[in-house]
Amino acid sequence: MEKRYYFFVLFFCTALLSACKKEDKISFDQPKREYDLAVEGGINTLTRSQFIKLSKPSLNPGVMPAAISTAVVIVNDSKSDIIFKETATPGLYMATNNHSPNYDKAYTLTITYNEKTYTAVDTLRQVINIVDDFLPLKVKINSRGSYDGTIPKHTFGYLNPNKWWINYTGIPVWSPSKFDGIQHYNYTHFLGSPNSLYPLNNLKRDFNLLSQDVITIYKFSLSKGYARYLYDVFLETDWNGLFSSVPVNAQGNVSGNAQGYFYVTDIDLRKYKAKEL
Repeated sequence: MEKRYYFFVLFFCTALLSACKKEDKISFDQPKREYDLAVEGGINTLTRSQFIKLSKPSLNPGVMPAAISTAVVIVNDSKSDIIFKETATPGLYMATNNHSPNYDKAYTLTITYNEKTYTAVDTLRQVINIVDDFLPLKVKINSRGSYDGTIPKHTFGYLNPNKWWINYTGIPVWSPSKFDGIQHYNYTHFLGSPNSLYPLNNLKRDFNLLSQDVITIYKFSLSKGYARYLYDVFLETDWNGLFSSVPVNAQGNVSGNAQGYFYVTDIDLRKYKAKEL
C-alpha cells in the first residue's frame, strides 16, 4: 500500500513538472494587421538638418524592422517643398531646411513608395520659452553640498503639452538623427493621469551633480494631435498594468496602410548650472 502511495506521488510530480515546462514556452500572436511602412521623425526648428526614418514593421519579435529605401520623401511647409534624400544609412532620409518657421500652419509629408502614396499632416505650434514655464524636475542640495535631482517621465495637467530632453554628464545631447537606442525624453501632458491602477511610480530618473555641473534642457512643442497620439501610445506601454483596459491601438497621422506619426516641433534650448535650478 505504501509503495502504491509513493508511486502515485512520483507520477503526480512528474506530470506537474511536465505541465510547467510546457507553460514556460512563450507564444506570440501574429499581428492582426500588416503595415506597408512605419514613419519616424519630422521637422524641427532648432537644426537645419531634418531626418525621417522609413522601415517595414517586423511581424516576428526576433526580427528587426527592415529599412525602406528608394522612397520619394517631400515635406511642404505651406510655402514650399523640402526635399529629402536617402543617406548612407538605408531607410534614413535627410533634408536641409533653410526656411523660417511657419507657425500655426500645416506641414504636409508625402511619401511615394512602391507606386503608392502616403501623406501625413501636422501643425507647428510655437513653444513657450523655458524661462516662462515650470521645469518638470526637482533639485535640492544635500548634506555633502552636491545636488540631487529627480526627473519624472510623465507629469500631468499642464496647459500645453510638451516633450523634453534633459541632458547632463552621462546623458547624451539630443540629436534629430537618433532613432535607435535609449531615448531620454520626458513629457508634460495636457490630459490628466490615467487611473491609479497604472504603474506610474518608478517612471523617473535620478541624478547627482556638483554645483557647477551644467544641465542642458530642450523643450519641444507638440500639436494636440501628436500629444494625443503619444498619450495613447503610453496607455499601451508605460501605463499598461495588470488591470489595464482593452489596448487603445494608437492611430498615427499617416494615411494608407502605414503606422507612426510625422511631427513638426518648435524647440527652445537653455543651459543651467545645477545650483541655478
